[in-house]
Amino acid sequence: MFSRIHFAVFILILIAFGYLFYLNPEVIDFTLYQDHTISISPALIAFGGFFIGAFFVFLASLFTDTKRAFDLWRSSKRQKKEELLQGRYSEALEQMMKGNIDKAKNIFSKIIEKFPEHLPSYLSLAHLHSQEGENDQAIDILIRAKAIDPENLELLFALEINYLSRKDYALALETLDHVLERDPANREALRKKRDIYIRQGNWPEAYETQKSVVKYTKEKDHAPAEKKVMLGLEYRFSQELAQKGKFKEAEKALREIIREDREFFPAYVTLGDVLQRQDSPEDAGQIWLKALEAFWNPIFLERLESLYLSMANPKKILNLYLDYLRKRPEDSVLRFFYSRLLIRLEMIDEALEQLRDLEASGVSFPELYVLMGQAHHRRGDAKRANEAYEKALEVQKSSLPSYTCSACGKTQPEWAGFCESCHAWGTYSFKLPGISKIIPAIPFYNYPVNF
Repeated sequence: MFSRIHFAVFILILIAFGYLFYLNPEVIDFTLYQDHTISISPALIAFGGFFIGAFFVFLASLFTDTKRAFDLWRSSKRQKKEELLQGRYSEALEQMMKGNIDKAKNIFSKIIEKFPEHLPSYLSLAHLHSQEGENDQAIDILIRAKAIDPENLELLFALEINYLSRKDYALALETLDHVLERDPANREALRKKRDIYIRQGNWPEAYETQKSVVKYTKEKDHAPAEKKVMLGLEYRFSQELAQKGKFKEAEKALREIIREDREFFPAYVTLGDVLQRQDSPEDAGQIWLKALEAFWNPIFLERLESLYLSMANPKKILNLYLDYLRKRPEDSVLRFFYSRLLIRLEMIDEALEQLRDLEASGVSFPELYVLMGQAHHRRGDAKRANEAYEKALEVQKSSLPSYTCSACGKTQPEWAGFCESCHAWGTYSFKLPGISKIIPAIPFYNYPVNF
C-alpha cells in the first residue's frame, strides 16, 4: 500500500512536469558559474529544485531513522546489561540472606570487577566485611567507591562507622566534617560528631556541637530530647568545675540547670555534693531531701546516709528511714537500705529482724542473703553466715546491689549521672524485687545507739 501511494505520487509529479513543460516550451539562459551558461526550460529548473529538496529530505530522514535504530540497539544492549547486573546483585543479596557470606562476597567482587560503577555492590560488600570485623577491608572498598560518588551520604556514613569501629576518631570526624561542609544542618552527622566527642571526653566540643543540633531541630517531638542532652553536657561541665575546685562556679551552673529543667535530677545530686564541699552540709541535706521526695531515687538515700553519718548524727538518718518506712512499708529498696544502715551501726538484731521480714514477705534476691550473711558474721555466728551466703549463691552469684541504667541495662556498683554505654543522662537507679506480701509499717523503736 505504501509503495503504491509513493508510485502514484511520482506519476502525478511527472504529469505535472510534462504539463508545465508543455505550457512553457521556451528556454532561458541559466548561469551555473562565471562564463558557463546553459539554456534550459523554466519547468525543468522548477522540477530539478523539487527533486534536490526531496533528496535532502530523504537524507535527513535516513539519518534520523539510522540514529533512532542505533539508539534502540544501544538501549536494548544497556537494558540487557542492567538485567544481567540486577540478576547478579539479587543473587548476591539472596546468598547474604541465607548466611552464605563468602559466596555473597565473591559475587559482589565479581560485579565490581565487571561493573566498576555499581555503587550498591561496593556498599554491600563493605557492609559484609564490617559485620565480620574486617574494618580495614571495608574502608578500602568504600574509599574506592568514594571515587565514583564522593558526596554519597550512605557511603560517607558507612565510612564513619568503620573508622569508629577501629577507634580512628580523627578520620571519623574528618568524614563527618565533609558531610557538614555541604550540609551544615545535617543533624545525623552532627549527632554522630557529638557522640565521638563524648567518647573522647572532649566535653567542650561536644557541647558546641550539641548547640548546632538544638539549633537545627525544629520538630516539637524531638526538640525536648535534644535540649535534655544539652543540659547533660552543661551538667558535665559543672562537674569538671567542681573537680577543679571551682565550687562557686559549679554551684551557679547547677542551679541554672535546675531552673531550666527541674526534672533533671543528676544536677540535685551534684549540687548537694558541691554544697557539702563548701562546708554547707545542712543545705546539701535540704537539697537531697527535696530531691528524694520528688524523684525517689536511692542515690539520695545513700547521699543522706553518708552525710548524716559524717556529721555524727546517725539518729537523724535512722528517724528519716523510719518515717519513710511508715509511709512505704512495701518498698523493698527502702527496707534493704535501712537494714544495711543498721548493720553499719552494729545494730545487728534489728537488722536481722528487718531482713527476715523481707524474706518472709516473698522477696528473694542475692543481696538480701549477702546482707544477712554479713549480719550473722558480725555476731560471730559463722554457721548461719555461711548458710546465708550459700542461699545467695543459689539465687544468683552476686555481692552487692548494682545501679542499672534504665535505658540500656548496663550495671555498675556506683551511681553516675551519665551512662557511658548509651550516652543517656539521669538513668541510673536500682530496683529490688517487689514485696508479694504486705508488711506492717515499722513501729517507732528507740534503739539504744551508742556513739
